[in-house]
Amino acid sequence: MKARAAIEKGIFALAALILSGALWRLFSTGGQSQSSTDGDPRTQILLAIVYFVIAILAALRWRDTVESLSHNLALACLLLLACLSPLWAESPDLVLRRALGLVGASLFGIALAAYYPFKEQLEILRWAFRLGATATLLLFIASPSRALSAPGGGGGIRGVYPHKNILGAAMALAFLVEWYLREHQSWAKILRLLSLCAYGALLIASDSMTSIVTAVAALGTVWTVRTIYTRFQIPAWALGLFLVIGVGAAALMGIGAADVMGLLGRSSDLTGRTELWRTVFESILDKPLLGFGFSGFWKGASSSSDNVQGQIGWAPTYSHNGYLEISLSLGLVGLLLVIWLLVILFKRSWRQAEEGDSVLDSWPLAVFFFVVIHNITECTIAWQNCLEWSVCVATVIGCDPRRRSVLAEDQEEPHESLEEGASLPEPECV
Repeated sequence: MKARAAIEKGIFALAALILSGALWRLFSTGGQSQSSTDGDPRTQILLAIVYFVIAILAALRWRDTVESLSHNLALACLLLLACLSPLWAESPDLVLRRALGLVGASLFGIALAAYYPFKEQLEILRWAFRLGATATLLLFIASPSRALSAPGGGGGIRGVYPHKNILGAAMALAFLVEWYLREHQSWAKILRLLSLCAYGALLIASDSMTSIVTAVAALGTVWTVRTIYTRFQIPAWALGLFLVIGVGAAALMGIGAADVMGLLGRSSDLTGRTELWRTVFESILDKPLLGFGFSGFWKGASSSSDNVQGQIGWAPTYSHNGYLEISLSLGLVGLLLVIWLLVILFKRSWRQAEEGDSVLDSWPLAVFFFVVIHNITECTIAWQNCLEWSVCVATVIGCDPRRRSVLAEDQEEPHESLEEGASLPEPECV
């Protein structure tokens, strides 16, 4: 049983490493055109193998998988909508393939929550991120030029990841995972500290300002909740009012978005994102209800994408805003399903953080803030082949009180059976 459990954890860790994007450059053919919607065949084969194995693991606990979907209708409906979207997409084959990538990434999160409580989930993710960070550091030492960002990708490094923003997102999430996993043994504390330093250094070296701000904001917000709200019993509405007053005071003093972005070393238009968002919003109005099909808009997948590219003067591959992207892909229906899912995550994570007394009880709330903030300028909500989305799904399911009670019972069963066996009366000698 121990060998089987170790193999299962190894499979989950390897799958997490692949979904983080760490091995994509290694398996990529390297000759795929940026304008093509076909994708990289080797990466697709690798992902197909990962999802096949994860599907087997999920099938072994099919009752838990079915219960997870039945208790989270927003997730089930979102996946169903994405799989049906090829029916109205301009590129149905492409949309179907990407919808299956979304289902696969979601299934990984469902299986992770079905097998493990949060502590073991984070331990699995920890080793995946440690491997990715170690590989990046080794590549940077052995061949600095290959670790640098791709041509036209801006400054920073990408390491073994396809893009510097993907490295930044992975290291930001890795920092959160390591932060909420506390250790008791001295050697483990040292290793944890070294990992945090490595993640922080790689996060800064990636020059992904979105990921840096997201990690800091998520940690800061959770600290505020635990320290100010929980300890001093200040109502949540008062904290919200204080935030609104602070933003209003900054505006009255003439502190605008341009000043804030200047302090962060970025342009006031968020590196061209504001113009992109305007044109994306106009495209959303063309098909407001069901969208263009899941991830079926960019790079020529729809005729309207050429109009957006012509207006902004460059070729984006996604909306650089998760909420706009889901609206573009699945319309208002998809956006409402995502909001429904996030509301569920917030309610469950808030309750766990409020009732719990350990640092780990704040992990779901940290995931909520991380995902919500990160998707202001990036796309990870309901995104195919994306580890962050998988973690979000695992967290939604994992902080469900029903799921937590089931896992607690599963963990207690072996101990109870041993105790019962030990308490059997010995035969008496007459």
